[in-house]
Amino acid sequence: MKWRNGSLRRRLIIWLLIPLLVISSLMLLEVRSNAVRSTNQAFDRALLSSALAIADRVVLIGGKIEVDVPYVALEMLTSSAEDRVFYQVGTIQGEFITGYEDLPPVPDALLPLRENPVFYDAVYNGENVRIGALSRYVASVRKATRFQVLVAETMGTRTSLSEDILASAAARQIALIVIAAVIVWFGIGQGLKPLTRLEEALNRRSPTDLRPIEHDVPNEVRHLVGAINHLFQRLGNSLATMQRFTADAAHQLRTPLAALRTQSELGLREDDPEKLHQIMATIATSTQQTSHLANQLLASARAAPEGLAGRPFEKIDLCDITRTVTASKVMTAIESGIDLGYEGITEPTVIMGNATLIEELLKNLVHNALTYCPEGSAVTVRLEDDVVRNSVILTVEDNGPGIPSKYHKDVFKRFYRIAENGEDGCGLGLSIVREIALRHHTTVKLTKPDDHNGCVFTVQFERADAASDTSA
Repeated sequence: MKWRNGSLRRRLIIWLLIPLLVISSLMLLEVRSNAVRSTNQAFDRALLSSALAIADRVVLIGGKIEVDVPYVALEMLTSSAEDRVFYQVGTIQGEFITGYEDLPPVPDALLPLRENPVFYDAVYNGENVRIGALSRYVASVRKATRFQVLVAETMGTRTSLSEDILASAAARQIALIVIAAVIVWFGIGQGLKPLTRLEEALNRRSPTDLRPIEHDVPNEVRHLVGAINHLFQRLGNSLATMQRFTADAAHQLRTPLAALRTQSELGLREDDPEKLHQIMATIATSTQQTSHLANQLLASARAAPEGLAGRPFEKIDLCDITRTVTASKVMTAIESGIDLGYEGITEPTVIMGNATLIEELLKNLVHNALTYCPEGSAVTVRLEDDVVRNSVILTVEDNGPGIPSKYHKDVFKRFYRIAENGEDGCGLGLSIVREIALRHHTTVKLTKPDDHNGCVFTVQFERADAASDTSA
């Protein structure tokens, strides 16, 4: 398993420790530099004091420089047994007077020496030494000359002190990192307790309990909880659709399937070819009606607001869909002796919607008209502009027997059928039309033509430039 998929606590600890270690390393480098500089400043004062003490004992006698070295001045530098002190007195021209002749000279970068002392690091007899140098004048009645004093000290004590300071700082940094890691480790545990309680609450739920999560959670996971609640809502809608479909299918298919079984059993016992042919014709008709009922149940499940066709709306050409569906029903209309035609808009008409559902809506309206209109009737599919509302109106009109006004509200109910129309139907077609219209934020209207009998179904859709691009 990759570390990115591991413990959140471990990931946070790692992201905390890596920057802390980098920052601590940089801070320790600065501490080391400051420790060396501070140690040098402290010990350089002692070097300067010794150099000044030696310089004060330099005299010019008879034109020759003589030095009475005060060894007490050198002894104060040897407080540590591990350090040793060296000195040298010479003229500014490089003439050696006394002390250690082979001491490293003053670097060229620090020359010429003036009144102010200088300090530099060097290597003497294989050891690192710190050297302080100063220059002074010495004069007599007849002559004046400049000399220089070098005092060197090994760096054992300095190094030990710097390392002690650095070790102390490093120990504090390590302790700080460890304490921070422990605090974060337990702090994250406390911070994740609301999520643990949420997990326990979800584990106690039954598989069908899709209520929204209302637990108090940190701000950082509220969007996650909101997404889960939205998922629960969609799962609940899908579950409700499947349950309704299952209940409808069980209720509506039980009777025709029982009839098919009865007819099949009768056919198996029948020897008369004519009666057997009648039974087979009845079975074929029942099978066709059952197939139509199953298709309508599936269409109803897709058309429901919580249905199976939950894809986001997209731009579709309503004119193209309308003309295509109308053309597909022409042969059926001809077989029934009905005049089916299209009129109205011929150019592309773009709306926001689901093409599959719009096709289902129009197919149901045309199918109803062809089913209930007698031979010789006319069915017209029409698409018109509504400039005022920036919309388009889809109309399916027929001159059949029509639907009495008292049934206009009821025909859109699921499984509702008008008993006196004499036609076999499942009562789902117009309810599917109504649900698809609702999915597209509109309604379907049923009216009676002014100049003849029949039905006029109208659905109004907003054009794409006026409709919002939202999900169904």
